[in-house]
Amino acid sequence: MSAKHHTDQHCQHISPRGQRCRMLRAADHVSLCTHHLRQVPAAQPDTEALAAELLGSLDDFSTADSVNQLLGNLVKQLARKRIERLDAIALAYICQLLLNSLSPLKKELRAEGDEQARINDEKLQAELQAWARRKGRPDDSNDLVPQAVPTLTLDRPS
Repeated sequence: MSAKHHTDQHCQHISPRGQRCRMLRAADHVSLCTHHLRQVPAAQPDTEALAAELLGSLDDFSTADSVNQLLGNLVKQLARKRIERLDAIALAYICQLLLNSLSPLKKELRAEGDEQARINDEKLQAELQAWARRKGRPDDSNDLVPQAVPTLTLDRPS
């Protein structure tokens, strides 16, 4: 019996120490013995499909609702054993970071909005003053701000 023929019948698994398994390969597998064949994980879930199920219709994570939806989907996938426990822990931690960043993000957006409103008010005031100067009434620019429209009342005969 040749050495090559002898190795073709043996398991091709190599341990972390670099040692080859000495057991005969399984009859229904081309390279592994029954022991190592059982250790091979079942078909890995499609990562794209898993990501689609986790994210759902989420586009961003700028609201607590979107982060909570991701967390809910994460729990479902963990319960179905479609995601590893350590991966779920990492994703949950990332969700916690996202939730903690929402408050500062909202403050920043609010400050930007207030600044933009102030700039818009200044532009409007400058335009009104320029218009008043063109009309020859430089002091009337404050009077140009629209006032409440009086309502029309009809006198009914009593």
